[in-house]
Amino acid sequence: MRPIRFGVTHSSAASPADWKQLARKVEDLGYDVLLLADHMGRQWAPLLAALAAAEATTRLRVGTQVIANDFRHPAVLAKEVATLDLLTGGRFEFGIGVGHPPTSPTGRSDYAQLGMEMDEPGVRVSRLEESVQIIKRFLTSPEPFDFEGRFFRLKAVEPQPRPAQQPRPPIMIAGAGPRMLRLMGREADIVNIAPRPPTKGTTSRGSTGFGLTISDELALIREGAGDRYEALELCVFADRASVTDDPAPVAEALATEFGISLEALHEMPHTLIGPPGLLEERILEHREKYGVSYRIIPGGLMEAFAPVVRRLAGK
Repeated sequence: MRPIRFGVTHSSAASPADWKQLARKVEDLGYDVLLLADHMGRQWAPLLAALAAAEATTRLRVGTQVIANDFRHPAVLAKEVATLDLLTGGRFEFGIGVGHPPTSPTGRSDYAQLGMEMDEPGVRVSRLEESVQIIKRFLTSPEPFDFEGRFFRLKAVEPQPRPAQQPRPPIMIAGAGPRMLRLMGREADIVNIAPRPPTKGTTSRGSTGFGLTISDELALIREGAGDRYEALELCVFADRASVTDDPAPVAEALATEFGISLEALHEMPHTLIGPPGLLEERILEHREKYGVSYRIIPGGLMEAFAPVVRRLAGK
């Protein structure tokens, strides 16, 4: 059984000094990883901010949740990943996904700001699949390599520098839906199951539910992973977590929003709602029942969730 890990997401700070202080606080509170998303707007560039956070800390790992695949060429991105892993002394965890269109305060999506068309999900998944193959080749190949695919054609790419972690930094892939879950099982080291309710259709936050329970999702991941399933680290982003001594109103409101029962809501590992003691029980229960050992907590809950982290991290 894998030890429990905790990550926390943050995207920026008021100043460089404040960012470094925040990173040290994340480390002091016992979190394992500080993660940054990849969007336009007011947040900082994730790879550069991750490097600054690593330089301000000694133990804390840094990573991305997650790089939007469409915005960078995979070979160039792989070079950045290898360099960042080298500069952080092997403390980088690389997260990637197909990208999605959250809007900025101006109401314009990432894709609109970049003057890009957002392809259909199937095309983006296929492109991600090629990107991950290229990135893996770059991070592990001892010699220059070629790649011939539908979206990318590379000739004699020199895979330098070499990353500090061997055979390479861990790759986290985040997503939802049958095809993505199989891909994650096949290609990822860390499988980040996107927080979707077990209903079909668009949620109030604009994401798509696929009608899959957590058990359904794990079955699809296992299908993609085959014999390597037990080596995967299963992760969820607890984006709807709430540390509260009065969980009933919060849970009822969220169940209504999702259109599901309270029982179905509490089966979702992403919805951690309650006082610290109850949250500890649920995290241990979900590791035992589903194998989920890695939880990512929104930055706004970093301090409220810290008692749970102190009791469970590494156990």
